[in-house]
Amino acid sequence: MKLPLDLLLALRYLRPRRNFVSIITLLSVLGPLLGVALLLIVCSVMAGFDRDIRNRIMDMTAHITVYPPQESGVFLHPERLVEELTREGEEWGLRGTPVIEGTALMQLRETVYPMVIRGILPETDGQVSSLQRTFTPEGHRLQEGEAAIGLRMSIRMGLARGDEFLIHSPARLTQNIQWREDGQVKLQEPDEMYLPEAVKVAAFFDMGVSDYDDNVIVLHLDQAADLFGLDWGSATTLQLALRSPMQAEMVARFLRERHPQCQFVTWQEQNKLLFDTLQSEKNLMTFLMAFVVLVSSFAISATLITVVVQKTREIGILKAMGISSWCVGRIFLLQGLMIGVTGTALGTLLGLLVLRYRDAISRLLSCVMGVEVFPAEIYHLTSIPALTTQGDLLRTILLAVSISVAAALIPALYAASANPALSLKSEN
Repeated sequence: MKLPLDLLLALRYLRPRRNFVSIITLLSVLGPLLGVALLLIVCSVMAGFDRDIRNRIMDMTAHITVYPPQESGVFLHPERLVEELTREGEEWGLRGTPVIEGTALMQLRETVYPMVIRGILPETDGQVSSLQRTFTPEGHRLQEGEAAIGLRMSIRMGLARGDEFLIHSPARLTQNIQWREDGQVKLQEPDEMYLPEAVKVAAFFDMGVSDYDDNVIVLHLDQAADLFGLDWGSATTLQLALRSPMQAEMVARFLRERHPQCQFVTWQEQNKLLFDTLQSEKNLMTFLMAFVVLVSSFAISATLITVVVQKTREIGILKAMGISSWCVGRIFLLQGLMIGVTGTALGTLLGLLVLRYRDAISRLLSCVMGVEVFPAEIYHLTSIPALTTQGDLLRTILLAVSISVAAALIPALYAASANPALSLKSEN
C-alpha cells in the first residue's frame, strides 16, 4: 500500500535509518505519556475523593440535623416533633429519628480512651442512616447493655464479640463539682453513688471513614440517656433524611420558618470547610498537571525543531522539486499528531493501570519508604478512592492530542517558510 508523501516522510523522520527508533522520538513521546498518566490519575483520585466523602457523609449523617432550643439543650419528647416534621416534609419524603451524641471515656482494663457516644433508636435509625446496614452480624438490633464499635477499633484494641468494657460519662463524673460566684471550686457529696456503664460488644460496623470507625461507640438511645443523665426518650438532636439530599437547603429554610425555636443545619453547612478544601486541592492539582502537559508540549516542539534543522537540505530539495510549503509544513504537523496519539495512548494505559492497582502500589511504597503513603487519619478514608468518568477521560485525551499538534505548529511554520536556495546553500 502506497502512503501519501507527507505521511511517508513524517514516519521516516521519526525513525532513523540505523536504529529501530530515535532517542529524540522516545523523549518526545515520554512527555505526553507522563503528562496524560499524571493528569488522569490526579483527576480520577480527586473526583473519587469528592464522591466517596460525600457518600460516606450521606451514610453517617443526616441530610438535616435539628438542634434543640439553647435554653433547654435537649428534646424531652422528640417523637412528637419528628411526627410533626414528617407531616410537614411529606412532599420531600422526609423521615427522622432521635439521636443522643456526646463525648465519654471508654475504659478497657487499665487504659482509658476518649470516645464519641452515639445513641440510636434501632427501629427508626435505619430510615435515616446506613449505619445499621453495615453491622456484623447483619441485621443486629442493639439492646441495652450492648454496644457496636468500628471494625478498625476492634482490631486495634483486640476486642471480640462478647467482650466487655466500661464507659464513663464526664458529666456524671463532675456532677459533685460546682463553681461558686467568687470563682472558687466547691465539692459536695453526690446524691447517689456513681457507677460507669458496663457494655459488651454485640456488633461491628465499617463505614469506611477512619474518624468514625476509630472513635465512635454506638449504644441504644435509652442507655445513652442513662449515661449522660438524661430522661428516657429524650434526644440531643433529631436526624432528618430526604428523598433527595440536594433539596436539604430548601427544606431547611421551609422548616426554619415553622420552627424558629430550633436550629436546622444541612449536611452542606456541617461539612462546608471539608468540601471547600477538597475543591481547592482539586483545582490546584489540575493546574499543576496541566502545567506538566504544557511542559511536555515544549519538549515536542524542541524535538521537531531539531528534526527540521537536521533535515534542512531535504526540505530544500523538496521545495526545489515543487512540493508546496503547505505540504512541507504538514509533515511536521503529522509528526506532532503521531507523537501525541502514541504518548496519549500509552499514558492512558499507564494511568488506568496505576488506578487499577492503586492500593497495592500504595502499600508497596509504604513498605519501601517506611512511612504511611495514605494515612487514613488524615484523609478520612481507609482506601484510595478513584472515579474515572468517560467525560474526564475524553477531555484528557483531546487536551493532550491538541497540545501535541499545537506544539508542532512552530517547527511546521519554520519548515514551511524556509527558503530552498538558502537551505541548499547552508548544506554546501
